[in-house]
Amino acid sequence: MQPHKKPEKTRGIHGIRMTVVFLAMLLLGLACCVQVLYLSFFERGVASGTGGDCVDTTVPDWDPDNDTVCLCYVRANTLRPARGEIYDDHGRLLVGNYNVFEVAFDGKQFAKEYSDRTKYTDAEVDDMLKHLAADFYEQFKDRFPKRSEQFYYNLFTRNYKNKHYETVFPVNVWNERAWVSSIDTARIKHLPYLTRKIKDKKTGEILRTVPNTRFLNFVTFPVRINPYGEMARRTLGVSLDDRKFGMEAEMDGILAGEKGSKKYLELNHAVVPLNERIDPVDGKNIHTTLNLEIQNAVHNEMSRKLQELNAEWGCAIVMETRTGEIKAITNLRRQDKDNAVYGETMEYALNAKVEPGSTFKLASLLAFLEKMPSDTDRIYPMFVHTFRYPLKSGNFRSYYKADSKVRGEALGTPNEVFQRSSNIGIASMIFKAYDIKGFASYRAQLAKFGFFDTIHTQMGDLMPVTIRNDGRFDNYYAVCFGAGFHIPVLRTLMYYNAIANDGKMMKPLFVKYITNDYDTIERFEPEVVMEKMVSDRTLRLARAYLDSVVWGRYGTGRRYKDPTCPFAGKTGTRDLWDEKTKSWIYDRNAVSFCGYFPKDKPKYTMIIYIYDVPQHSEVAVDVFGKIARSIMNSNNFSAMHNIEEYNVQPLVLKAPVNRRLLNPLFASMGFDTLRMENVGQFMTAQTDDSLRCVLTRPLELTVSNGVPDVRGMIASDAVAVLMRAGYRPAVKGRGVVTRYEVTSGKTVQLYLEPVR
Repeated sequence: MQPHKKPEKTRGIHGIRMTVVFLAMLLLGLACCVQVLYLSFFERGVASGTGGDCVDTTVPDWDPDNDTVCLCYVRANTLRPARGEIYDDHGRLLVGNYNVFEVAFDGKQFAKEYSDRTKYTDAEVDDMLKHLAADFYEQFKDRFPKRSEQFYYNLFTRNYKNKHYETVFPVNVWNERAWVSSIDTARIKHLPYLTRKIKDKKTGEILRTVPNTRFLNFVTFPVRINPYGEMARRTLGVSLDDRKFGMEAEMDGILAGEKGSKKYLELNHAVVPLNERIDPVDGKNIHTTLNLEIQNAVHNEMSRKLQELNAEWGCAIVMETRTGEIKAITNLRRQDKDNAVYGETMEYALNAKVEPGSTFKLASLLAFLEKMPSDTDRIYPMFVHTFRYPLKSGNFRSYYKADSKVRGEALGTPNEVFQRSSNIGIASMIFKAYDIKGFASYRAQLAKFGFFDTIHTQMGDLMPVTIRNDGRFDNYYAVCFGAGFHIPVLRTLMYYNAIANDGKMMKPLFVKYITNDYDTIERFEPEVVMEKMVSDRTLRLARAYLDSVVWGRYGTGRRYKDPTCPFAGKTGTRDLWDEKTKSWIYDRNAVSFCGYFPKDKPKYTMIIYIYDVPQHSEVAVDVFGKIARSIMNSNNFSAMHNIEEYNVQPLVLKAPVNRRLLNPLFASMGFDTLRMENVGQFMTAQTDDSLRCVLTRPLELTVSNGVPDVRGMIASDAVAVLMRAGYRPAVKGRGVVTRYEVTSGKTVQLYLEPVR
């Protein structure tokens, strides 16, 4: 039987169809090739954004007002660099980068997810909103105490029904306590009723659960975090669009880095990526001269004293005598008139110009001794005296002056005048040395001490002292003991430090060096302002006089002398001036004490200034003594442990350390090169016989029950990690973290042990 054959006519029709399809595909292919060639050769400028029909909005001279309607634009997205971080003199983080989140509820998206009544009833949707409100309240009640559970329920319900988008938690960069962290967002995303189960299609087994929170938007915001709260916060500063001050502002060019850009083509409202990209350059890191232990002692003691006295504000600065490095700086102001709560809101130590009061008597003493170096036994009036000022007519004008309620004139040597802090006595000494009409000569001597020079520092210019020479006796008289003019607090510290430093005046140093991720970029060495402020004889006598203020029979600071922490210096008390009444307030004072310790071999110079208290300068001496004792005890404690733990291995060779700090640390230990392998945020190191360091085994941070696992880390890194995660760490021991436990709320107790 022969197979059935299709008619010839049918085969002809199919052949024609195949031919038509083939020719159509061929023509389409040719058209595509022609179009590709056309675009490649004739429309290349449009495709790359360089053609005449495209407007390049990234050029500096582009003016949007002059452009006509165009369908082709070249635009660019800004790529922001990571801002540099700020460290103390031992590499501990003072200001770092941190990401927080703005949380928003999208009512339209929520309705899209849950409006299907075949899957969810109204009661089920309402029950979900109630659960969500309850969980939001529980998670954020400590940061937003004024918001109730009903508040969140009303917010979610209102936006769900109206299909509106509303921000629940906006980011407030000034309120760290209200920040929403990644721990918060992770907790929300993994709420049981907001997760979707992924099952195996064959077995039905649950493979994993994924968050189903598309109606909650978490927008990331980079912010700056201060792990140690208010300590030195005003000096460290901020750099925002609306507020700039402190180190963040003065060194913004170093910290900010350079922005990058990624260009794209907007063609007929479609976005086409371009190959042109400029990578951002991250900011450099600043290593300050501040010392965390000294800063902590100064901040805590000043806070305690200001609360005790209910003062308006106070500041303190600690300078390393030999180098001029600023080791601590505190500016505290009362935040609430009813409650003695103090915070760092003003930069008093650097910018406030104050009447120095009796601390300026050291300058007058130096001027006196430079003019009359042998006149140390002559006696001068104290307490009460009538000065006779000669007139051109040959007569005299009398000026009656009284220091205190003591009646009758007493006499004393320059040393006793200085000990008792007698205004009349110090003025009498200056009038004897420079004449009662020799104000110009006295000012000229102060100029030799550098008081009228502008000092350029890393934190801005330190302005000169302004002392008017108006020819009036009262002005001349007041300047002798630090009244009638203003001086920056740091300026007073500078010339006291010169006396402690054998006459060498040092410029204040705030930053030691600058680094990037791998190397030191620039170092800053101590700078001498004046090689020899006074003669050796004047220096020796001035040191003895400052010593007698604390250790002498009549010294105003003798009550707080301590043989275990010997210090020397000068007290200062100044009445306050009321701008409203244009009169002096004699029962309210600004008190101060400036000096150095230990007194025989000064290591640190410090000034304490407290504004608006009823007490006199003794309270400032009290603060000075306690801070000095704390610093010296800390130094002695460290020295003892250095002996006891002589065989303890350096932590940087045993514990994971932030890789940004490794090069400076190893350079200071004498290791010459560094090779990175498997680079991570925290690295450990190994050494070989040729003094080379090889970084190995990056530490991968894990989270256990919401708490970052910081075991094996040094204290400063562990504290920074926990602070960024929203916890309050407390440190016990020395060395590396061996264990930790959550004691109460968000407080994490770290237990440290030495590495041997």
